[in-house]
Amino acid sequence: MSTNPRRQQGLVLVAVMVVVALAAMLAATLLFRIRAETAAAASGTRGHQAYAAALSGIHTAMALLKESADDPQKWTDNPELFHNRLVVDDGSDRWCFTVYAAPDPAESSSSNSDGVRFGLRDEASMINVNTAPASVLLALPGMTAPLVDALMDYIDTDATPRPDGAEQDFYSGLRTPYLIRNGPLRTIDELLLIKGFDARLVYGEDTNLNGRLDPNEDDGDATPPYDNADGVLDTGLRSELTVWSTEPDVDRQGKPRIDINGSADALSTADTGLSSETIKFIQTCGADGVVFTDPSQLLEMRHTPRSAGRTGKGRPVKGKPSTQPADPQAQEIESGVGAAELATVLDKLTVGATGKRVGRVNVNTAPANVLSCLPGIDANLARQIVDARAGLESDALSTPAWLVTQSILTAEQFKAVAPLLTARSYQFRVRCVGFGWPSGRYRALEAVVDVSGPGRIVYLRDITRAGPAVSMDPDQGRSTSEVP
Repeated sequence: MSTNPRRQQGLVLVAVMVVVALAAMLAATLLFRIRAETAAAASGTRGHQAYAAALSGIHTAMALLKESADDPQKWTDNPELFHNRLVVDDGSDRWCFTVYAAPDPAESSSSNSDGVRFGLRDEASMINVNTAPASVLLALPGMTAPLVDALMDYIDTDATPRPDGAEQDFYSGLRTPYLIRNGPLRTIDELLLIKGFDARLVYGEDTNLNGRLDPNEDDGDATPPYDNADGVLDTGLRSELTVWSTEPDVDRQGKPRIDINGSADALSTADTGLSSETIKFIQTCGADGVVFTDPSQLLEMRHTPRSAGRTGKGRPVKGKPSTQPADPQAQEIESGVGAAELATVLDKLTVGATGKRVGRVNVNTAPANVLSCLPGIDANLARQIVDARAGLESDALSTPAWLVTQSILTAEQFKAVAPLLTARSYQFRVRCVGFGWPSGRYRALEAVVDVSGPGRIVYLRDITRAGPAVSMDPDQGRSTSEVP
């Protein structure tokens, strides 16, 4: 059978064209993948650089706190240190960080264009959800008795539910059952696992965690988050609660405080600065079986000894009253602790021997809305406290005693709230965005740092998906020198 040469040439030409087309497609595919991998690598590198810049901001904050944790003016709002701080210029991008926090709830506006503070928030300015009494928790916005009962059941160690609470049996009966903590919460986000709590209650409307009412947080159902469009930012429980607020039980010199329920000899031999009248009063109360719950009880306290001439030696078992009969000749004695002596008492004395205090609220830094949740303090009194502390020197603020010396609280009012108060903070919340300019690549981190020891990060979370909380242009606002 004969073949047509022209036809054969045509078939060869078609085959060649097919091969060339396939090769071109393969080359285009490889080129696309190479370009995609290159872009991904560059994007990943920029992401890592942004993350590193954000970490630099966290460590800068920690370094400042190691030196000035007791000076809120240096870390509350410090644009010089925390706003658009240059980390490095790599020739392609300027990598910077900004540390930011929500403005004071009492302030109607902010002094900068971002509407936020360039600083930190101490965890002791919030209420510790693991240690707060039910009455304090109930005073928080949005909290109800069933929610408080469910929370208390979740963190206690027993299996008996409160009237409106829920223990393990309830959670075991859910479509997706899970074990409850039966112990202290480790993060505030864990509230979402507790019966009755939801994201709106915990997080409110502040989706990017900047404490500022952004347009999408005040437009109803138009854009997420779905809000009530009332012109007021609901920041949720996350802005008022903490699980990190612990302090060493030491005085201003770093020496362990003396337990007034402990050994009488320890009180006699220690250099406390207390008067002999006060020392004898404490010893006499101890000998009569009085058990103190807080050193603040000594303020204007009176006691009638069960036996005249007691010196505190041979005190009974703690918590048990003296078995000696009351002496009809005994005269009521006074503690010798008034407003002038209160600061020394609070600084030098304690109850218990755990070596730490957990969950106390810092009266020097807590906002009015947090203070108003504490026993005996309403909104007006909380505002007075915030206004009064602004004009006091650091020495006066070293203990909560200034609430009495400044005639803000009576002795009885102070003794009711003092076991929940402190004047120190050791754990701080740091929100930091690291970014490159002009690429616009950024990462946002939230950390809690503890400076009670060498300094460490106890909590770290990537919050980049919440969106940008502040402007990321180093040419706007402050642009400082490179971080050393």
